[in-house]
Amino acid sequence: METDAFFYQLLKQMPQALFELIGLPGERAKAYRFDSVEVKKAFRIDGLFLPKDRRLPLYFVEVQNQPLAKFYANLLAKVFCYLEENDPAQDWVAIAIFGSRRCEPKHLGPYRELLQSGRVIRIYLDEYAMPADPPVGLSIVQLLSAPIADARRQVARLIDKVEHENLDREFASKVIELVEGLMLRRFSELDIEGVRTMFQLHDIRKSKFWQEAHESGIEKGIEKGIEKGIEKGIEKAHEDLIRKWLTEGMPATQIAKLMGIPLKDVRQIAKRKQS
Repeated sequence: METDAFFYQLLKQMPQALFELIGLPGERAKAYRFDSVEVKKAFRIDGLFLPKDRRLPLYFVEVQNQPLAKFYANLLAKVFCYLEENDPAQDWVAIAIFGSRRCEPKHLGPYRELLQSGRVIRIYLDEYAMPADPPVGLSIVQLLSAPIADARRQVARLIDKVEHENLDREFASKVIELVEGLMLRRFSELDIEGVRTMFQLHDIRKSKFWQEAHESGIEKGIEKGIEKGIEKGIEKAHEDLIRKWLTEGMPATQIAKLMGIPLKDVRQIAKRKQS
């Protein structure tokens, strides 16, 4: 499953997950604004946490689920181009999130000192040691690679947390939306009804908790967005990823295959990128 677009959507809606992932309190996210910016008209930073207090570090986030030899060259070029254009004295940290260790470049010599300096945090999702009772954001990250039997148990535990821990209604609705969207992407052979049945998501939608959220207008648009297709809700994130891959030199045919879209759509985006 291509997870880059989903991961950025998760960080946009639930930025505390990034800080939890690197071992910091999720509350730290309140001091940041998550954004996607373009530098030098050549590099697009898909995940950037901008501090409200300039004494705090910038966090550059890059997710990689396919081997790419120039990954670190590209990531660090974005970091230093951004610093040059904005504030070269700004503290920074780059977070490289790999689906697995095989996605990381093999030849690290030119970057070894930076990788060992603490400036670059490397995370391999399939090796990540989750706490026994992960917070909500990390629980969703855990679902990215969990086997189906574990995923059922983890979804049930997450829904129980959402329903019984007095979470903010709007936040709880986002969690359900993200879980449904992720499961629909992971199990593409199922439709939305199949996903809800497999993971027992019908029950929470019938609960008083969910009805209150719906009636208060917090859930407005979520049901409609899911039933029309999760892809529509993250269309911009997909196009941003395609632009990034094109900039990095990935062939249009390979991008079309990874994204599961017609080749002509990739070529149209490439044409707009050049104009």
